[in-house]
Amino acid sequence: GLPMVVIVYDDEAYGAEVHHFGPDGFPLDAVTFPPTDLAAVARGHGFEAVTVRGRADLKAVEDWVAGPRSAPLLVDAKVTREHGAWWLEEAFRGH
Repeated sequence: GLPMVVIVYDDEAYGAEVHHFGPDGFPLDAVTFPPTDLAAVARGHGFEAVTVRGRADLKAVEDWVAGPRSAPLLVDAKVTREHGAWWLEEAFRGH
């Protein structure tokens, strides 16, 4: 299979917009989404896939890297939207 890993950092939102609009009191319903099993979606498109919520879940990625591989791998990395990236405040300053 194609030796490719696709990693999706899934915060169930357009993460940057949450941190841009939320502090100003704007409603976030247009930039947040219900929980979605992106690994299942990827499997439906021929990927091998794993959902990662913690370090222990990375074993499946290690196993895929060790091979043999029959399809590309999608990693659905569930992350929090509670804390923005360090660069967000500076990026949105003045907007």
